[in-house]
Order: sequence, then structure tokens, then C-alpha cells
Amino acid sequence: MSLKLPLIVMTTALVFSSSSVFATKDDCTPKLNLYLQGIHDTVSSKYVSERQKEVAQKILEKVKANRDKMGDCALLDKLLP
Repeated sequence: MSLKLPLIVMTTALVFSSSSVFATKDDCTPKLNLYLQGIHDTVSSKYVSERQKEVAQKILEKVKANRDKMGDCALLDKLLP
């Protein structure tokens, strides 16, 4: 009995302190938005070949179709392995 109470208190304290460590902000959304802005600039540039524009447009379409289904971090992992 004497060991159970301190063990419960320590476990509870550890759970509450570690939850703040795991609650990190989402760093993927700004990175994905920056990547997509670069892709959009490629599509609208007059100095880029048509083939590169087509590939960039396909990437934009795939991201638009999958962004609601997948998270931003998963999309970044697929786009930038």
C-alpha cells in the first residue's frame, strides 16, 4: 500500500508532463504551403518549359485532391521523400 500511492502520483505527474511534450504545433502546413507556392510559381512562370509546367500542374491537382483525405505531413512525406 505504501508503494502504490507514490507510484500513482509519479505516474500521473509523468503523464501530464509528457503530454505537453507530445503536443507540438503542426510544422507541416507552413512547409507544404511554401512548397505549393513554389509549384504554383513554376506553373505560372513564362521562363519554365511546358513539360515542367505540366508536371507541376499535376502535382497541384494531386495535392488538391488528397489534401482533405491525408494530412499535410503525409503529403509532404509523399512529395519530398
